[in-house]
Amino acid sequence: MNLPYGVSGFYNSAEEKPPEMDISKYKEFCYSLARSLDGELLGFSDSLYPANFCKADFKLPSSAVSLVMNKHYPILAFAAAVDAVKIEFIDFSTGNAVVPDGFTVLRPATLETQVPENLEYLPPNHLNQGELEQIKYWKPETIGQIIFNFWD
Repeated sequence: MNLPYGVSGFYNSAEEKPPEMDISKYKEFCYSLARSLDGELLGFSDSLYPANFCKADFKLPSSAVSLVMNKHYPILAFAAAVDAVKIEFIDFSTGNAVVPDGFTVLRPATLETQVPENLEYLPPNHLNQGELEQIKYWKPETIGQIIFNFWD
């Protein structure tokens, strides 16, 4: 998994600010997803401070599911549960099948990849110095905890 510049939301003042996503496209997709799966969009939040992601909750005929999107890149993940301590990522092939071009859905196998102790061994990445400092401080266990974090 290539970790793009600013995916964690952090950067030092001397570094370029990470890009920001147009949240309206995510919202449109969430409404579309609910309709296409005969479900209901229960709620949407783009201000889960200090989270670096947006979250939408759905009630579907067979289950409840959440969809998170990184605030800096069009990276999505489906989850069974999202709280301030952990996100329980799930495979949701029905949802994956209707994701429009321009978004990337990451599966649990990718998100649960362990972060190496020596950050030089992270998968090829473009993380900035501020992000590397935050990773050293917060000590995330998985790649998913870097891409979707609650760091402040």
